[in-house]
Order: sequence, then structure tokens, then C-alpha cells
Amino acid sequence: MHLLIDVGNSRIKWALVEQVYDDEVSTYYGTLVELTSYIKSIDVEITSVFLAAVNQTAELTELMNSVGFKEVIAVRSVAKQAGITNSYDQPERMGVDRWLAMIGAYHTLMAVQCKTGIIVIDAGSALTIDVLDSKGHHLGGYIVPGFNMAQRALFSNTEQVKQYNERLDDWNDYYHRLGNNTSQCVEYGVMNQLAALVRQVVQQYSDYEMIFTGGDGELLAGFFTAAKVDKNLVLKGLWQVRN
Repeated sequence: MHLLIDVGNSRIKWALVEQVYDDEVSTYYGTLVELTSYIKSIDVEITSVFLAAVNQTAELTELMNSVGFKEVIAVRSVAKQAGITNSYDQPERMGVDRWLAMIGAYHTLMAVQCKTGIIVIDAGSALTIDVLDSKGHHLGGYIVPGFNMAQRALFSNTEQVKQYNERLDDWNDYYHRLGNNTSQCVEYGVMNQLAALVRQVVQQYSDYEMIFTGGDGELLAGFFTAAKVDKNLVLKGLWQVRN
């Protein structure tokens, strides 16, 4: 079995894969402590560990070593891998989560014969939008503060803005809705602002497939009729790199 670990800014996600990463593979979420407990509780032989972490790489590698895994592969962004070509002048400076999400998206959609290109939207702590052509060339992208980060920036830097504690779960609750107090105006405004940026890219690459991932991916995808959602693109990218 192969252990795949995706370390995000707010949580850790992991999966055990034997030979094929498909919909039957279970995905787990938790903290570093919960990941450690999970590893100690399972009764299977883990032959390799693949790790995607923007930070905490050394700490996680040390943890994996402490529970008996001597070979921990911390994946990094490179110039070309698994059919994807990086557009960065310094490929290693691209966040590995973006890199792997693109790899995961490319292999997920090319498997269903996508013949144009792909727009990959990762709505997490930051909102990242990346565009791939049909040959897997990264054309470029955007990075902006995500839903929670953008709100916190206003709440922490504007004395009169107090945080609205209720979190809406349906995109219809945000779409064309006007706030009736300052905090609502911030919340609704931020979500529609993010959707507007995605819409701009979608209009520019109108024949491309779009796929959402990340904690707010499903919510943001609701603004678009042809959107696909896959919460495990980074893990799927790890699996492709492993292969």
C-alpha cells in the first residue's frame, strides 16, 4: 500500500492506495496527531509515503521516520512531470499543491477525452486559477486571497467591520444577494468577487473544461453550470507522480 499525504494550510488529507486511485479509495482528513494515530492503528504494510506540503516538510518527514517509514518522498514542483509542463522560469517556486492539482486535473479529465484545455480552480486559503492547454502546457494563472482570508483582511484592518458568524452553504445564498449589514456586505461581496474572477477566465477560455477543488470549491462551483468538482486533485496528482 502507498500512503499519500496532502498538507494544506488548515488541514491534512491522506489516502491509502494499492494499485488504482479510483472512487473506491477512502480519503481522510485531520490534524497531524490524527494522522499519526491513523498510521499506528492500521494493520497493513505501507511500502512508500508520498508527501505534498507547502511547509512543515521536515517535521512531517521526521514524524514518518519516527513511526517506521525510512523512505518518505516529499514531492516538489519541477519543469515537467506526468505530462504537465510548468510555465515558471523557476519551476521549483510554484506551490506544490498547485502543481499536483494541475497534474491530477489533467489526468482526470484527459481520461474522459477532454480535447480542449483545462481551467483548474483551487478554492482554499488562497484562490488559485491555473490554465492548461490540451497538451498539458501551463499557460499561467492567478493567485488571490481565498474566501476566509479576504474576509479576515477586512475584519482585522477595518475597525467598524465586525465578523458575521453565520456561514452560508449554498451558492444561491450568495448569488446576486445584497447584504443588510456591513459584515454581510463583506461576505457576499467577497464570494461574488471570487466568482467574477473565475468567470473572467472561463469567458476567455470558453471551450476549456473547468474543475474545482479545495475547501470552498464545491460552493464556488455552484456559480457555473458546467463545473466539475473533485476534492482530491492534489492526492490524485501525487498518485500520478508516484507512477
